Amino acid sequence: MEKILENIEYKILNPGEEMEYTGMEYDSRKVVEGNIFVALDGSVVDGHNYIEKAISLGAKCILVSKDVEILNEEITYILVEDLRLHLGVIASNFYNWPQKNLKVIGVTGTNGKTTITYILDEILKNTMRIGTIEYKVGDEIIPAPNTTPESMDLVKMCKKAVEKNIEYLVMEVSSHALEMGRVEMLDFDAGIFTNLTPEHMDYHKTIENYYLAKRKLFIKLKDSKCGVYNAEDSHGKRLYDEFHGIGYGEEVGNLRGKIISIDNINQEIEVTYEEKSYRLKSGLLGRFNLMNILGAIGGGIQLGLDIETILERLKGLKGVPGRFETVDRGQDFMVVVDYAHTEDALKNILTALNEIKKGRVITVFGCGGDRDTTKRPRMAETAELLSDFVVLTSDNPRTEDPELILNDVEKGFKEAKDYLRIADRKKAIADAISMSNKDDIILIAGKGHEDYQILGREKIHFDDREIAGKYIEERLRKEKKLC
Repeated sequence: MEKILENIEYKILNPGEEMEYTGMEYDSRKVVEGNIFVALDGSVVDGHNYIEKAISLGAKCILVSKDVEILNEEITYILVEDLRLHLGVIASNFYNWPQKNLKVIGVTGTNGKTTITYILDEILKNTMRIGTIEYKVGDEIIPAPNTTPESMDLVKMCKKAVEKNIEYLVMEVSSHALEMGRVEMLDFDAGIFTNLTPEHMDYHKTIENYYLAKRKLFIKLKDSKCGVYNAEDSHGKRLYDEFHGIGYGEEVGNLRGKIISIDNINQEIEVTYEEKSYRLKSGLLGRFNLMNILGAIGGGIQLGLDIETILERLKGLKGVPGRFETVDRGQDFMVVVDYAHTEDALKNILTALNEIKKGRVITVFGCGGDRDTTKRPRMAETAELLSDFVVLTSDNPRTEDPELILNDVEKGFKEAKDYLRIADRKKAIADAISMSNKDDIILIAGKGHEDYQILGREKIHFDDREIAGKYIEERLRKEKKLC
């Protein structure tokens, strides 16, 4: 037990029997004979309430963060204050620090993290990828309950990756993960900062707190100069000035890029690094995706790849699920599904769509419940400014009344015209498709890759791409009958 708790302050509440433990779990339902059960005290569920169940399933050691009743004298009980914060190190001690055999690159910021990790996946090839959409360990796909998993889960996945001879860990690192210690056990070989706009203010309270949470990633770099920063963003420039490394942008930094041409299928960009310029054609459209590509290129460079190799590998770059993803059933208008759920992300995707539009831009969006309420009117203002028509609808209302959420969002409209309010998201998508004309672009924003909607505390199946596809096909069938 001393090895497992090396460098951790702890108190033995009950010594129990000495033995070789078979694994670690914080979910009592997964406990098997000989396991260590970690009783995490969460915001919704308190693991201390499940100690008895864990013991009944075979747990032989219990890690707790507060005094508890000893239910069985043969079971080892150990008290570790701030248990969640230290869990990554404890798990790493138990599983022999597998992450030290991987090159680790973290991506943080408000927007663009997912896209950059997918681009890096294409650049680096032999990767374990962790993020919002899924966790990928080689060819194994694991559902992603959080952008950044619990530290113990991450260590276990690193162990799998090493067993599969994977070389790189590419991961999104959320501000919550940095604050809650989920990556305390990692040393990063490189880090990428995308941007910072108001988000999660219900948690961080101030933009400065939010920034300082993100900054923790770059303090954890093995070499402080191995960071990559969006130097056009004021907070990215602040990090670039402090840590140096690679700064990227159109007109600033030492890695620059610009769009040469764009249509609704591809854009051609010019990339300049170390006074040499290169051309790249990409299916990732818009200026915001130019910035994502630059960030990923910078990450590849910091991991030791030459830019020629990076650009050659990017020739096969495919789109990212739920990010500027088109739904095409042969219709004469464009339907785009995107995860944009912040003011800045909505501005980025709408700006890109306005660059390629021939008809109108119709935006379908809403805001999530039980989350930061301050962004709701700002998103409405952005949608109204950059759309020809807006369909305001529900996102994931969770435990809030959808109509009250829409009331908050509506406050951001200035003109109070050219929009519909339809709380039923399915009907909102159907009506947007019904009203579209030839060459219009419909943006369905907010949920992207998600295949569910959260109503109350229940998750129901709901995929914007499926719904849009269904109503496009219905419209095409009706038009065919009329011909």
